Amino acid sequence: MVSEVSGRQVLDASDFAMLLENCSSAYGDYGENESDSCCTSPPCPQDLSLNFDRAFLPALYSLLFLLGLLGNGAVAAVLLSQRAALSSTDTFLLHLAVADALLVMTLPLWAVDAAIQWVFGSGLCKVAGALFNINFYAGALLLACISFDRYLSIVHATQLYRRGPRARVALTCVVVWGLCLLFALPDFIFLSAHHDERLKATHCEYSFPQVGRTALRLLQLVAGFLLPLLVMAYCYARILAVLLLSRGQRRLRAMRLVVVVVVAFALCWTPYYLVVLVDTLMDLGALARHCGRESHVDVAKSVTSGLGYMHCCLNPLLYAFVGIKFRERMWMLLVRLGCPGQRALQRQQPSSFRRDSSWSETTEASFSGL
Repeated sequence: MVSEVSGRQVLDASDFAMLLENCSSAYGDYGENESDSCCTSPPCPQDLSLNFDRAFLPALYSLLFLLGLLGNGAVAAVLLSQRAALSSTDTFLLHLAVADALLVMTLPLWAVDAAIQWVFGSGLCKVAGALFNINFYAGALLLACISFDRYLSIVHATQLYRRGPRARVALTCVVVWGLCLLFALPDFIFLSAHHDERLKATHCEYSFPQVGRTALRLLQLVAGFLLPLLVMAYCYARILAVLLLSRGQRRLRAMRLVVVVVVAFALCWTPYYLVVLVDTLMDLGALARHCGRESHVDVAKSVTSGLGYMHCCLNPLLYAFVGIKFRERMWMLLVRLGCPGQRALQRQQPSSFRRDSSWSETTEASFSGL
């Protein structure tokens, strides 16, 4: 999301002599056959990626902002309306909705950055970048917490949060948010509003050497993607093994849901991290760098990052709206806000309404003995 100032490779004497010999014009004068010979070393023209970002990112971020804020806001409102009866999974879901909502709230700032330039100053650059990454890490780690909680309850019939649930759930959430704050320290330190003389624009960018950029990418890859994905894959694989041995439509629905959970997370974020891996290999010299490839990688990062942020909008659908109890609670909230048919719907409220988790048939089945 945040622009990176890595200072692409520095030209040594021989590279500089070759550049002078083969390139007779400035950045914008590359011909079709000149690009490969002139751009084996940076800097490269960024017209393609910049024009694409100006056209693509503002519209995408605006759409994700609206959908993510509405969806996650609805989840948070429903769960808070029943906060006295929240289960451990509901509590993790509430924190997940807050993390996703805060993340998408930063997207309008990045839309302005992509469309024009960063006009908000270095202070807001640091805060917005840190807020974005804190909630990015929190979303992934909270998904892992939900997976582990369900794994214990279904596979081992162990309720980690059933005794003293409030204290244990609260402690887990504090640890998650604390780790995310720690992971976001580079944003507070190295992010700033940087004026690029070549582009004649100011952008919110990192200002650290190549080794710092590579280390930050590895941290995001491991803590924000690989570790949560491995936890989810293992937990849900064991859950599926248990559910396949049982019968009944409710358990079959739960089985489909847990498959969708892992697949959605993997499909949304895997393309982005594959592109980041290619870009990192180019920075390290493992892959040859030239202007054409660099431009295509920059465009691919914009497209795949947008796909990843779309996961924030999918979370309310995957973790809430497919749950019977959640739909009942949301309907009752709308009724209390003045929708027609209030008395009839209140009479139809099930007796088990306050005892079950609100978000999925899997959690219901694990406690009901079906």
